[in-house]
Amino acid sequence: MKKKILLLLLFAGDFAWPAVAQIQHSAPLYLLHYDYVRRWRFGFSMGLNVFDYTAINSNLSVQLPDEAPGALRADVVDITPGFTINGIVNYRLSHYLNLRAMPGICFGVRSLNFYRTDGSLLHSMHIESNYAEVPVLLKYSAKRVSNYRPYMIAGVNSRFNMNWKTREQKGTYISSAIFEPFYEAGFGLDVYFYYFKLSLEFKYSGGFLNSLGSSVVDGYEGYHNAIDRLNSQIFIFALHIE
Repeated sequence: MKKKILLLLLFAGDFAWPAVAQIQHSAPLYLLHYDYVRRWRFGFSMGLNVFDYTAINSNLSVQLPDEAPGALRADVVDITPGFTINGIVNYRLSHYLNLRAMPGICFGVRSLNFYRTDGSLLHSMHIESNYAEVPVLLKYSAKRVSNYRPYMIAGVNSRFNMNWKTREQKGTYISSAIFEPFYEAGFGLDVYFYYFKLSLEFKYSGGFLNSLGSSVVDGYEGYHNAIDRLNSQIFIFALHIE
């Protein structure tokens, strides 16, 4: 029975594959000059993001107002979506390799929770980050099939936090670093249309340095001292139009 099914699949494949090839061959190819002629390309990007921290706790005994001395554990548990808006400046290095710069802005928020040693929640801080950013990425594209072309990206991103200060009135007693360099990697799919090219892209962005700032609200130094290091992480899904 298995041999019959296998023979049937092979027999069907002999007819199906030429049909698929014929469809791909007969489909009109859009924007061929993007791959073979134009060196410079421009566009814009819009996307959704999720901000996260990897918190490394100091395990030191800290003192806070109206609290007994003790160690605290910090962690991000709530996920709040943000958004990004970027311009695109793309230079074609070769048929498969492009250099891309994407200056723009990136908005997001993290809910950093602090827990007592018994596991109970002590305080939650909503740390908002408004970044001005300049990603510089290398884009490696696979061979184009009809009007579709998958690709991979990797590079670095310089982000400047425009909302790094403490916000005592909102219960945010620690600050973020002003400048944060990131490494980035991801993948996507180019879809060619008659007038433009649409790209669907997923990207991971990880911080190189400690994103915990030095500024702290007087009397609440314990929250800062409870953390040894905060590593920023950002997950981005974006649509690019060129």
